[in-house]
Amino acid sequence: MEQVNLSNFESSNRSLFDLYIVQNEIGGGVTTIEELERIGEYPDAKSLIISGLNQETFEYLIEHFGNQFEAISFWKNKMVCDLSPLGDLRNLKYVHYFFNQRAEKLWNMKRNEGLTGLAIYDFSRLHSIEAVTDAPNLKYFSIGNKVWSKMDIESLKPLVHSNIEHFAWSGNKILDNDYLCIAQSQIRELDMSIARFKMDELARLVASIPDLKGTITKPYTEGSVTEYGTRTTWYFLCKGKRKLIKGKDEAKLEKYLTQYYDLVAKYRAEA
Repeated sequence: MEQVNLSNFESSNRSLFDLYIVQNEIGGGVTTIEELERIGEYPDAKSLIISGLNQETFEYLIEHFGNQFEAISFWKNKMVCDLSPLGDLRNLKYVHYFFNQRAEKLWNMKRNEGLTGLAIYDFSRLHSIEAVTDAPNLKYFSIGNKVWSKMDIESLKPLVHSNIEHFAWSGNKILDNDYLCIAQSQIRELDMSIARFKMDELARLVASIPDLKGTITKPYTEGSVTEYGTRTTWYFLCKGKRKLIKGKDEAKLEKYLTQYYDLVAKYRAEA
């Protein structure tokens, strides 16, 4: 595996991984040490997706097989409370972790020299991203929710002191409500819902980062609903703006876009 495909490793599709140890139970099931020992039969495997670990089996996996893998997707390992063993894995390039109810913090990433991508979703007790500041080569970081819209983060300010270039946020709240701090970071690709921002706030953020890419740069999204056999597509705009109907409200959309891009141009000129 020369390069980790980030979108692939945020999927549970078994064909995308060299090893697939995922239990059938909805909650992730239970993976035993005996099942983990079978990993030794596949010494050339570089990617793993696994569910059903508790703290003991998580530590066993990392100690005995962790340095074998370049990418690990932890899929529904809700009982792991201490992620610190991951800090010993120098070869790991990408970590994806979906659903955890015990861990309250990330791990010390100083020795994860190979780590370039990290995705953390649906952690009910995690509120700080401070640890990413110590990851020497971390470029992609995605955090938030895939199922439950409850994740709150204290602040995005740690991003300012990180090497992250592509950031995605899909959680509930940033408690200090400071998004403009991102402009002081190395981030040049930003994926975030525009529904979090009033038009003026969105324009200020986009204008403050030169050559910004990502979903945040488009000031509307589209969504469709089918009722009684009729399909309607809506334009969803910034906070405080009413949604528009595609195919009917095009003139209103153009007026909205002109107003938005004029604001972006204004704030760029003021910078």
